[in-house]
Amino acid sequence: MSIPQLDDDLVAHLKMSYASYRYTSDIEAKGAFFSPSCYQICRPNPSFAARNRDTIVRYLHKYAPKNSATVTETPKKATKREFYTIRPLRDAEYEFGTDEQVAPAGFDSAGEVRSKAIREGWVGMRVDLWDDELESKSDQEKTLLVKVQYWWRKENNTWTQIFHDIMYMGPRDGTEGINGEILE
Repeated sequence: MSIPQLDDDLVAHLKMSYASYRYTSDIEAKGAFFSPSCYQICRPNPSFAARNRDTIVRYLHKYAPKNSATVTETPKKATKREFYTIRPLRDAEYEFGTDEQVAPAGFDSAGEVRSKAIREGWVGMRVDLWDDELESKSDQEKTLLVKVQYWWRKENNTWTQIFHDIMYMGPRDGTEGINGEILE
């Protein structure tokens, strides 16, 4: 079997689906974008692995930024802007890390994940996410850059997120924005 290819219409659809997911503020509603059997691996921190949607939603609840303003307070003016790029994966990127990285998500090997992906027709998009601090250049150098390969599978005639591969979580490294149109 060969690697599934994305046509322009599917790329546009997945970009719109990702934007809808990204701008959904209710965490429970975000879960609707994931297959019930959605997996997650985190190459830099394997303890963030997940074997299902419920675990990913629990992580989102635990680690999502909290708004510190009370009901009677006016929220503080935003001090940062959030950006991202999204593009289809290249053939060479149709990979899933190492056996050690996929084991916490319940797989015996990265090859097993790749075989499953090909068999089930998974398609992937590369997303880089980062913040731009509005305060100072030194603050910008401290902001977080996250590089993720999101994978979708068609379920009941709907493209649904099936696998999150968090490849990098760390300080901005100068590569943010080089993978396509910068979106906010």
